[in-house]
Amino acid sequence: MPWDLPAVTLDESDAECAAGWNFVEDLGAAFRVVGLWPKGWAVSVLVVEPLGEVVRRGDKCRSSRLRLLRRATLEEITSVIRRLSEPFGDLADEMTAEQVAWWQALGRPQRDSAAVEAGLQEALKARGLAWRLRRFGSSRDAWEAWEARAAWDARAAWDALTMTFAARRGWCEGDPTRLTVGIRDAYTNGLAIALPTEHETLGWVMAQEAGRAGRE
Repeated sequence: MPWDLPAVTLDESDAECAAGWNFVEDLGAAFRVVGLWPKGWAVSVLVVEPLGEVVRRGDKCRSSRLRLLRRATLEEITSVIRRLSEPFGDLADEMTAEQVAWWQALGRPQRDSAAVEAGLQEALKARGLAWRLRRFGSSRDAWEAWEARAAWDARAAWDALTMTFAARRGWCEGDPTRLTVGIRDAYTNGLAIALPTEHETLGWVMAQEAGRAGRE
């Protein structure tokens, strides 16, 4: 980068979402629409520059041409998440840090299968589960092994954040980090997905082995 995207047809109608390169002028609006980790994978945040006419409809914009300038910095992303976390009140700083940590982890910045397995063992221990681990070669193989209903996928982050906030507020008993311990480290080190595959067995797959099916 910088990199110019090719010209496309620009829809100039009143529709909020239509043909063209779509972008927002406020990152907070993008996070409200897309989230931080749709389908369990961290979003990429890019700073862009429209080239030519810009159609603005609500919080959304589009142009026929767009220039990708650079990746947003961690400071820029953290600042926006902090602003969106104001409803957490006196826990806003802590919840901001937790969300940023999950966003970074779900980007799978590292690839270390031994660290993934260690993290999953720690996560099972924190949950009081004496399960064994079974590694699969692909997400499809893991899903086909058992028609699971409780995959530790994108929901893991939201469940952990909910537990952290509720426990800090005293709305429930237990360790605020119980659903964070181990599993976030596993994602950081390249875990694609973890899910029950057999009786008292947690199946798991590395990100580079998951393939497209691991992102869907």
